[in-house]
Amino acid sequence: MDSKKYWEGKHLEWITKDWIDKPTIFAQFALKYFPKKGKLLELGAGQGQDSRFFARKGYGVTATDFSDNALRLLEEKIIKEKVNIKIEKVDLSNNLPHKGNSFDVVYSHLALHYFDSKITRHIFEEINRILKKGGVLAALFNSMDDPEVKEFEKLEEGFYMSSSGITKRYFTVDSAKTFIQGIFDPIVLDSHGETYKDKINTLIRFIGKKV
Repeated sequence: MDSKKYWEGKHLEWITKDWIDKPTIFAQFALKYFPKKGKLLELGAGQGQDSRFFARKGYGVTATDFSDNALRLLEEKIIKEKVNIKIEKVDLSNNLPHKGNSFDVVYSHLALHYFDSKITRHIFEEINRILKKGGVLAALFNSMDDPEVKEFEKLEEGFYMSSSGITKRYFTVDSAKTFIQGIFDPIVLDSHGETYKDKINTLIRFIGKKV
């Protein structure tokens, strides 16, 4: 299945879920490590529950996704809630369309782990480029503890493909270090992440500052 088609369907499926408009556990945890104000970019914002949360906290938020359904639903919600958020369509496999040193915070909740090692490394380099010096990256990743790993085809170390053709990367604390080394100083790097919608409570949490 084409990944874009997969995500278009997922966002229609999630409309009725009780967690879709609640700020995530990770967003609430990460907030205390952010500067008190500034410009925040969310990568893979989906329907924007975290973008809206951060905007209400006073950040200048830019929310990005590559799903048309996600962005349409997000736009409807920010109009209804009268929240000021800039929306952009962004494909993470390409260069980020932002100037260097533009953001105080880059945030991503379970959106940076769908790529091979080359693209994943490039994503981290792009995030580093657009962050201001001392800016914060906060990201939550899939964990190798996820039982679905055993059902998927291994394409490279940590990178798998499902029977439907969707690719996912699964991190450990150590593998996360290989992508951030030299460009971010870790503040938090552990395997204690969790979500409202999944039973796994060993997701990889990373919060760090641009070197």
